[in-house]
Amino acid sequence: MKKLFSLLLIATLVLMAACGNKSSVKESGDKLQIYTTVFPFKSMIEQIGGDHVTVSSIYPNGIDIHTYEPTQKDTMRIAKSDIFFYTGDELDQVSAKIAQVINKKDKTVQLAKDIDDNDLLAGEEHDHDHEAEHEHEHDHGAHDPHVWLDPEMNKSFAKVIKDELVKKDKAHEKEYTKNYEKLVKDIDEIDKQLKTIIKTKKQDTVFISHDSIGYLAKRYGFKQEGVSGMNNEEPSQSDIINMINNINKSKATVILYEQNIPTKTVDIIKDKTNATAVPFHNMAVLTDKDKKDVTYQDLMKINIDSLDKALNNK
Repeated sequence: MKKLFSLLLIATLVLMAACGNKSSVKESGDKLQIYTTVFPFKSMIEQIGGDHVTVSSIYPNGIDIHTYEPTQKDTMRIAKSDIFFYTGDELDQVSAKIAQVINKKDKTVQLAKDIDDNDLLAGEEHDHDHEAEHEHEHDHGAHDPHVWLDPEMNKSFAKVIKDELVKKDKAHEKEYTKNYEKLVKDIDEIDKQLKTIIKTKKQDTVFISHDSIGYLAKRYGFKQEGVSGMNNEEPSQSDIINMINNINKSKATVILYEQNIPTKTVDIIKDKTNATAVPFHNMAVLTDKDKKDVTYQDLMKINIDSLDKALNNK
């Protein structure tokens, strides 16, 4: 009941704010004010939109997005934007609630709307024996949410972004189209580099701090094994021991650690194996250590190098 009242209150405030808002179509000289979720979306929107957009992520730097809950103030701020881009209702339940509060189809855009359900991975690929369950109300959904790490899917998302910007700002269609085409070429190059490192792979499994690379694994033909599941639950002692045994058995030389996941467990595993800890940026959020002008392409270049080390024992 308390949660329902809170949702109704936010919806009322959003409706009041919307009454004074300008038209959803961009007026000459104005920048489109855009909110989105994970960093690759923010980066792609900025690259396609250029000087005609101002883009913000709903996530603070460095957080674990699996436990993020927006405040009423956050939701109000997002609702006042021209467009809110997110993956989709089935992939991001928190953003789906924000979109429900905004309740305007011309202001909320599901980027994964053209992705076939058969291309989406199940919510959990394997079970973890957790010592304690987190007591929060998150519904993580039926699908793995980490779609933004798949280059092919990102090309689809980029097209949705371009089309939506053109719809809101027809005057700059040529510029948006040109920027989109350049971005697609860069993504194709990322795909080409990933296919190159897979050709020589010496390992079938990439060990990582949590199950975030399932779509990369599916696309490029390797397996992932995370210390914790894709929702980053606390791993049990059994989970840790299993990974230590699997790394030693496979003679893997690398375990990947992520920018927004605590490294304590990875450090324990590293000390019990011959594996070196190598960074991998899951790009859900940036951290304060990331450069302000970093792009999706920049981070994928680093990730490709890390995957090369993990798959080829470098």
